[in-house]
Amino acid sequence: MPPLDLTLCMIVKNEEEHLAKCLDSVRDLVSEIIIGDTGSTDQTKDIALAYGARVIPLKWTDDFAEARNKTLDQATHSWILVLDADEAADMWDADVVSKLLVSDERIAGYFVPLISFYGDFKEEDYFTDAVCRLFRNHPQIRFRGAIHENAADSVLELTRRPIPYAPLQIKHYGYLQSEIERKNKHRRNLELIESSLNKDPFNPQLRYALGTEFFQESKFNESLRHLMAVIEQNPASGYMSDVFLKAAFALNVTGQCELSEYVTDMGLASHPGFTDLLEFKGLLKAQKKDFEQAYEWMMKAAAQGKADPRYSSSSGCGTYRTHWLSGRICEMMLQTDRAAVHYMHALYLNPDYHPAWTDALHLSLLEQKSGQFKEWILALHKPLSKQQQNLLVSAALNAGREDWLDVIAEMPAMGKTRQVWIEMMRQYAPQPGNPLYSELQKASARWPGDSIWLSYLWVSAWKAGDIEAANRAAEQLKTIHSPLVPVHAFLSGQGNISLPEPVALTALQLFLQCRAYAQIHQLLKELYKQTSSAHPLPSSVIAGLLSAPAHVLIEWCLDWLPASPPPQRSPSLEEILLYASFALRCASSSCLDNALRLLEDYADNPYALAASAVCLTEKAGHRHSTSVMRDIRLPRLLRAATLLI
Repeated sequence: MPPLDLTLCMIVKNEEEHLAKCLDSVRDLVSEIIIGDTGSTDQTKDIALAYGARVIPLKWTDDFAEARNKTLDQATHSWILVLDADEAADMWDADVVSKLLVSDERIAGYFVPLISFYGDFKEEDYFTDAVCRLFRNHPQIRFRGAIHENAADSVLELTRRPIPYAPLQIKHYGYLQSEIERKNKHRRNLELIESSLNKDPFNPQLRYALGTEFFQESKFNESLRHLMAVIEQNPASGYMSDVFLKAAFALNVTGQCELSEYVTDMGLASHPGFTDLLEFKGLLKAQKKDFEQAYEWMMKAAAQGKADPRYSSSSGCGTYRTHWLSGRICEMMLQTDRAAVHYMHALYLNPDYHPAWTDALHLSLLEQKSGQFKEWILALHKPLSKQQQNLLVSAALNAGREDWLDVIAEMPAMGKTRQVWIEMMRQYAPQPGNPLYSELQKASARWPGDSIWLSYLWVSAWKAGDIEAANRAAEQLKTIHSPLVPVHAFLSGQGNISLPEPVALTALQLFLQCRAYAQIHQLLKELYKQTSSAHPLPSSVIAGLLSAPAHVLIEWCLDWLPASPPPQRSPSLEEILLYASFALRCASSSCLDNALRLLEDYADNPYALAASAVCLTEKAGHRHSTSVMRDIRLPRLLRAATLLI
């Protein structure tokens, strides 16, 4: 198909990094390229000329609409497409675009969904918006606004009818962190918006733009000053749904939870199908521990599905992210089977969604229902990502699941070195004494200087009780600046050393994977010394701890801080629930008594009350021969009590 009756109009400055990608995406669609250059000093102009563009120099006057309109004045074809250099048409079909251009004469323009990626990854996290970038070449259709300019208002005034949505997408890379830092966009935008507001202080679009800039910088109080003012003005504009969402979020973050819910309800009253607001309402209910209502709102969001193009939405809302959040809410209600279904549905919709992958894996390990998850992994039609591999291997080793390790070792995506290491851990880690150290020492000679082998060699030396070997390994760890070096000093009793929580947790998992129980006990006590800052233990770690032999669990129970806390220390609920789990597993009456005493400090917490009931049931089983039903498992309570949403 020959190029269409379509002109591409752009304004650029120093865009040599992106321009070619943008022009490549539409070069076969457009008949003419007009590029207004506002002062490039790199190769931007040369790249544009190589694509046959007509480059016109523009004097920059701090007004995006003015610059864009000057390029529109130069267009000679019947329709105009407007793109920025950091955007690209997402695989547009020429036949589809052609039909749009010859459709109803009463149509003067189209909204096109804009997919804006943000953060550190190119196409993982994104939010959507709708922009009027495809419209007729008509003298009355021009952009308005010095910044966040739009052509939609002039299209609406010309046609007096709603602007339809095109079945096309534009990908936008300008909100990636690297781009924001490179162009210093926030400072530039703030200066332009504030300058425009000085001339037109009650302009709701400018106030929305300014509130958005502060919102993106996490300056939520400053953002609210402008967003709440826009809500009071309540202009009849397509951006109002986003105003309600951003304002509700900012109010919640700043501790104004009741007002946040009020604004959310206002937004839903005028935008009842806005998926992101439905999901956010569920999050607000979950914060209030009203999990039944939270789940109902999540189901409304899931039923709505991917947001309508007229709403600004974020990646996964109504689909995989909403199902993941629904799974967490189900876990908080102790409905683990339903939670697993939501996690698996999230992974069906997006197999690479790491939060759902993590929760599905950890829940299946803790519940000892790994069959479905293993089957799902084996049924994947693509190899696991490196991140998924690392999580899967680490979790299986933490939990001591040999059946999982057998499956993992057979996966073709696993390299030879990792397969050898997994087999060695599977075979020798469960054995007491020094077999693991001996085998690792032989193998490490094949991979000298490898930090992984060195770390496990050091751990296995501690397990074997060979302090000299541990010291030698620690000296090697120093040469690679390993964070495990202070852990060695801590375990060796070299002064009063306090380990940072991430370091202690990493070391705990390594010792757990090698089943070095004496060191695990030391690190557990260290981790819980600062209860106010402790993060929940991964569920795979809890599963591994609970798989320890009964005599080890009894030893931990009898010699752990929660049993006799000093006056200045108040154990966290997580620590007490973990202690109670150990007590239940080792079936010691004295340990159960200690657990019940500690749980009294959290008598108003439903998870603590349920845990007390479980412990009392176990004690009753000790005294009577009648079997007692045990429907609630403490590890489930422990996970539910520590989940965040």
